[in-house]
Amino acid sequence: MAELDIKTEQIQFAREVDFPEDNGEELSAILKSAMTLIKPIIVKKKKRKSRNRILYVFTTDDFVSPFDINMAIDAGFDTVLSYSHVNSEKARLLTQDIIFSRGIGGTKYTTVFVGGGRDLKEVNSVVDSIKSAMFPPFVVSLAIDPRGAYSTAAALVAKVKEAFRSLNMGTLRGKKVAILGGTGPIGSISGFLLAKIGAKVTIVETDPSSTQEITSRLVKDIANEYKVSFTPIHAFRDEDLLDVLKKSDIILSTVKAGVQVVSKEVLSQLPPGKVLGDVNAVPPAGIEGLKPKHDKEEITEGIYGIGALIIGDLKYKVEQEMLKLARTTPMSELDQISAFEIAESLIVPQQRAKRKPIKVEVMS
Repeated sequence: MAELDIKTEQIQFAREVDFPEDNGEELSAILKSAMTLIKPIIVKKKKRKSRNRILYVFTTDDFVSPFDINMAIDAGFDTVLSYSHVNSEKARLLTQDIIFSRGIGGTKYTTVFVGGGRDLKEVNSVVDSIKSAMFPPFVVSLAIDPRGAYSTAAALVAKVKEAFRSLNMGTLRGKKVAILGGTGPIGSISGFLLAKIGAKVTIVETDPSSTQEITSRLVKDIANEYKVSFTPIHAFRDEDLLDVLKKSDIILSTVKAGVQVVSKEVLSQLPPGKVLGDVNAVPPAGIEGLKPKHDKEEITEGIYGIGALIIGDLKYKVEQEMLKLARTTPMSELDQISAFEIAESLIVPQQRAKRKPIKVEVMS
């Protein structure tokens, strides 16, 4: 019975006439020629195909990135639907339509992915609206990776952590970090992850048009949003950068593509014992001399670099794993912390067994 999802077998019977053999051969022939023997027929119900796994992609931007759509399809979603210009109110209304239309049984086949948005405060507001619109048993999986910032930052920090381990430079706790262009999404989330580990993070604004006052205000807003502590510095001239970079154990360039902020001249004046990372794959590199395929390679004496393609390769795998987990784990929430845990598990296989999906916190 389809309504109860019970497997049934339909059996049909036929009556067979039996008669004594001594009735005569003629009568026997007549009766046998008129008789039809029907054997029981077993009709098996076809196994019902599971419901389509649907991904709804939200962005606060003008359009959803084709990169995210391709990633979602490759992660195994049957249907991917996108919505642009999503604010907190639209997110609430869309989420309610999603959860109620799929029904209780359909929530485990449904995921919302916040895949776009440069303003992280606005993105967090959208995420809060999505979560507040859900309540048991109407809770779907939620993955968050605005413009790839979470997966990129996770990959960057995981690779830096790996470099310190493999180069016998200790842990990241207490290390001084300078994040160049750190007021953007990737820089902000990298700073958050490093601060959670115990590093001392300085956010360096390298835009000449900015000021120390503007930088301080921006960094304070980011720190308050993520409940961590950052030191703000506005530095764009070589002499100003040198002062910051000499004191740093880790230097990360997260400036926009095609902008160089650290020259070879500056690099040559830095003392050894540093790890550098650059997420910019578009020439010129943010840090001169750091090649996209460098993976913990010594770029000058005692200074080791991690290039954009190495970080990007891990970023790709992290986002793919986030989407797969969201697809296969009902009611899971995957955010920047989850992304970092995944990045570490991909670098160090032993970490994979320890990772547990984070359940969605249903807001009151």
